[in-house]
Amino acid sequence: MVSVCTTCKGLQKHLQALDTGIPDTHSAQRLHWVNTTLPGLRRSTHGGCRACATLLQGILLHHDRFAGEQEDHIRISAESFIGPGAPSDRDAQNHLSVEVRWKDPGGECGNGDEHEHDDGYPDLKLEFFTDGDRQSPFSAIGRGRHISENALHDSGLSTARHMINDCLSRHSRCRRAKPSTLPRRVLDVLLEDGTRGVRLHESTFDYDEDRYEFGEYLTLSHCWGTGRNVLKTTAKSLHSNRKHIPWSTLPKTFQDAVSLTRALGFRWLWIDSLCIVQDDAEEKLEASTHMDDIFANSFLTIAATSAADTTDGLFLPKTQPFKIQATDSAGSLHRIYVREQPPHYTFKASFNEGAHMNDWELPLNPSAEANRHTPLLRRAWAYAERLISPRVLHFTKSEMILECREGYQCECGRIEDSTFDPRATDCVKQDYAKLIAEQEARSPVTNGINNRIDSVASQLAATTLADDDQGMSRTRDDAINLWSYIITEYSSRNLTLDADRLVAIIGVAKTLSDTLRSGYIAGQWTSNLLGLLWHPDDTSPCRRPRNLSQNVPSWSWASIEGSPIYFDNSTAMDLACTASFPSERGRTRAWSPISGDALELTASMATDVAFRVDGENEYSLVKDGISVEFRPDISPPQGQDSLASGDFLVCVLVSMTFRSSIIGLVLKQSKSNAQTYRRVGRFECYECLRDSTDQEPEDAEALFGHWFPEVEDMTQLDDGPQRTFIVV
Repeated sequence: MVSVCTTCKGLQKHLQALDTGIPDTHSAQRLHWVNTTLPGLRRSTHGGCRACATLLQGILLHHDRFAGEQEDHIRISAESFIGPGAPSDRDAQNHLSVEVRWKDPGGECGNGDEHEHDDGYPDLKLEFFTDGDRQSPFSAIGRGRHISENALHDSGLSTARHMINDCLSRHSRCRRAKPSTLPRRVLDVLLEDGTRGVRLHESTFDYDEDRYEFGEYLTLSHCWGTGRNVLKTTAKSLHSNRKHIPWSTLPKTFQDAVSLTRALGFRWLWIDSLCIVQDDAEEKLEASTHMDDIFANSFLTIAATSAADTTDGLFLPKTQPFKIQATDSAGSLHRIYVREQPPHYTFKASFNEGAHMNDWELPLNPSAEANRHTPLLRRAWAYAERLISPRVLHFTKSEMILECREGYQCECGRIEDSTFDPRATDCVKQDYAKLIAEQEARSPVTNGINNRIDSVASQLAATTLADDDQGMSRTRDDAINLWSYIITEYSSRNLTLDADRLVAIIGVAKTLSDTLRSGYIAGQWTSNLLGLLWHPDDTSPCRRPRNLSQNVPSWSWASIEGSPIYFDNSTAMDLACTASFPSERGRTRAWSPISGDALELTASMATDVAFRVDGENEYSLVKDGISVEFRPDISPPQGQDSLASGDFLVCVLVSMTFRSSIIGLVLKQSKSNAQTYRRVGRFECYECLRDSTDQEPEDAEALFGHWFPEVEDMTQLDDGPQRTFIVV
């Protein structure tokens, strides 16, 4: 009688019982095979188990990933899947999934391994599979999903078309409601002169219809890199580019994008460096303010997601699966492939997808490894382009990924199937598209920013405009929360030029303006001024932007570079603080997207306090012997934000939060004009401390009695004395 391996059951399905649970016809069911350590797998291999030997060989081919780790700390598990597709289904997942873990979820890798993974997700996840319909000596190892080497090859092109067609056929939000119009300039990639080159096409403008000519086109999203290798249209080259741009002058990424556009059957392609005259500052700004039109009307955005420079190309070499040989009971040889499961990079993270977005950990923190492999996803411009585009075809080092307004598709088929990748998917693009679709369903879009604004002065603690339509009110709440999430993600990404800080996000703001029905000044929605309570996640790397031609006021989140920006969009109690924009008076829907002026802040609870340095990057605000911790926007304070112990500041209390804290703004009087103030930080008090005593700290609410003893009734704040500050 032949004994069955107790470690892996020989990887034979007839020897392993199906994991019990509620049947789900829409997802695969699991068969669990292995739960052991690396030394345990070695012992089973030495004991003669051919299946364990196959697993061990495939794992050791990736030994560089866990070199230096203690082998008895390396745990190995394996599982395969049954269904939901039939065995002949091209999308059926019949591979064996092997997870290798060596990192303590609560600690660090023992050897400082740079391969970082989310908590709960394995440090290494491998797929064992056969090629096509070839037989395997182990029934737990079935065929794998093909990943194309190059999207221009037959299989790659077929996969790309399949994903696009699937999006068009199933997703109503991704379909175009009306014919698209071309941007001002596009590349004509189908020249009839026998050359492989392209030319710059000037679109015909119809003044009666106020639009350019109709046409379907693609867009390219790419990293410029250092900028030295980027082919550009300038005033000098504009005329010649209209006639012909030789193929040899196009960098590799542009060549690949042109080839893909042709292969998909399109004539027009928009590439920023070639379709915008790069030495014309006025045209560049004008084009930047219409990025929403350019990318929203594009049929498809081609994303060079893993290319750090335009010379890299779209179709980067993919790591090929390892090939190992396994023998069956008759001694016949079979080929088994082993590869690391495509990581899905920064599209996946460990957060509760079902939770409200305010409870998410922001920004979506990718690993350093993902950042290296997907440099485009770290760019702020590309982030805005991703949101606005109806669909984006990402070219990564592992596979093609299609991101659209209703979800994701990938070549490996795992990205949105929790069976294979339980991490939640980044869904901000889908939430953004859903919000816009809901607004368009309520009322047709009409000239965005020129619509009516309900009020020019708003309660700082009010989260929505007054509106009898509760559904619309909830939509505006969602829009503000989504905007805050977007800015947190956007501000965590890189910009080459400080001057683009507000420019690159204009397109997103324009698409939300009809939902919010609000003025928009320097990144701030005037109808929801809780946005003024932004704060940097980490103040130590922060600085004010340099060499700005526009006026970015200190009250704007865009006035701080170097850290993701967070927001407070809800409050438990309003402390009677109001704000208004003088520049908005007499105007409807003020629209000043890249600059701003003064803000008038009127407060019932504002007081002078002393700034104190308590230690390295430790600060507090003190009044009448009562101190509270304070974190300035820039730490240590410098430049226009410079502060020294004993300097007097103004602390303006705004509201109490559901965190049982008091929040507000901290202002510094301008040296050049005593009538104006600059923001130097956001104030949040959880507890206050009486200096030079051993008393326990008191909770935040005690601060009212210490700093504002004259206020006897908090419900009467609106009727008491107020102070007004002009913040620039």
